[in-house]
Amino acid sequence: MAGSLGPDFVGVGCQKCGSTWLSYVLEQHPGVLIRQKETGFYTRYFHKGYRWYHAFFADKNGRIAGEITPDYFISPRPDPSHKEFYPKWNPRLSFIFWHPRRPPARDELFRHYPDVRVFAIFRNPIDRAWSHYWFWREKKKRLNKRVVPFEEMFRDDGRWILTQGKYTDYLASWRECFPDMGVFFFDDLLSDPLGLAQSLYRFVGVDDTFVPSLTENMMKGTYKPMPREVWALLVDAYRDEIVRFANATGRDLSHWLEARD
Repeated sequence: MAGSLGPDFVGVGCQKCGSTWLSYVLEQHPGVLIRQKETGFYTRYFHKGYRWYHAFFADKNGRIAGEITPDYFISPRPDPSHKEFYPKWNPRLSFIFWHPRRPPARDELFRHYPDVRVFAIFRNPIDRAWSHYWFWREKKKRLNKRVVPFEEMFRDDGRWILTQGKYTDYLASWRECFPDMGVFFFDDLLSDPLGLAQSLYRFVGVDDTFVPSLTENMMKGTYKPMPREVWALLVDAYRDEIVRFANATGRDLSHWLEARD
């Protein structure tokens, strides 16, 4: 695979679930080439063409090459006008960022690279939504833009904050093309980071005895604890989805619904 023009592996999701950390441990491996963690090719730069995309994976020198763009997991986004509500989204920017000619990342990857190794990392959607909100909120504050309470943004599905935690149907769709798709969990990043790193190395096809640095770039967000009433709201919103996702992945995720102190 290391001789092909395109990627040998692609991480496709999910946002605020630990993909930056996965890229960090992959970049350290001597058998891996990552020139840029997120190329955004299928969600923002498809108009640049495949020659532009292939430049990220050129001159591999025996290594395998790839990228991780979390936006790919749900692409194209359902209803592009929902990208931003606060302030009201500009239809012109909707055209620029989510042009309808951009095909689903899943379909394009399968069409051009049917043997590419595709993976995603998943996090309790309750924590993912809270983390996503604070990431968005801090970005808006830096730009001196208005922010809204979490409950309002979640209710309106602003930036698909609710949708992005509904993993099961999207995972099933990806598995139609990539039945051996890698499924990793943020839980393991916290409990056994070396084990997760080496599982990832095995999946992409490089020496899994390599030991990367694990003490840096954990990318832990700093934000307020989740209020009990918000936790109750999110449990109601995701309870059925978590049960479905546990069945789809064969992973016991009952702790995702356990009450918080």
